[in-house]
Formats: sequence, C-alpha cells, structure tokens
Amino acid sequence: MKKKYFENEPPTVEQFGSEQANVLIRELWNKFREYEDKLSASSRNSSSSPSSDSPAARDERKKFNTLAAEIRWALSLTTLPLYLASII
Repeated sequence: MKKKYFENEPPTVEQFGSEQANVLIRELWNKFREYEDKLSASSRNSSSSPSSDSPAARDERKKFNTLAAEIRWALSLTTLPLYLASII
C-alpha cells in the first residue's frame, strides 16, 4: 500500500504569513517541476530504450499528467489573488 503524503489539510496563508507562504509555494512549484520532468521522461524523449516503457509506466505518466493539470489549475486559483493583491 502506498503511503499517502497529503492526508491532512494544507496550511493556510494566515498560518504562515504571506512571505513564508510565497516561499513555500515557490519550493513546492520547483519540486513539482522536478517530478513532472522525471515522470514525463520516456523512450521517445530520452536515451532510454523502448522496452523500458512498460504499460504500468505509461499509465503512471497518464495519471501524473492529469494530476499535474489539476495542481496547476488549483495553484493558479490560489496564487492569482495573492499576486494581484501584491501588485495593487
């Protein structure tokens, strides 16, 4: 059984303060990009052999791509008001 990393509710900006929240968002965004790059690699865009692309790996990439789109959307909804408030 896989360990669930995100069982608890995420922290709020009020708990961190806006500056620490922005730092955390940047750190999470960079980590997300690392995972995205790692999971998007396949024999088509890397030096690995075609036999290394198992059906399970393809399914994982497909799930990840769906999750990545959802995370990007959620982050844009969360960070846009903070960004707009900071520039006004």
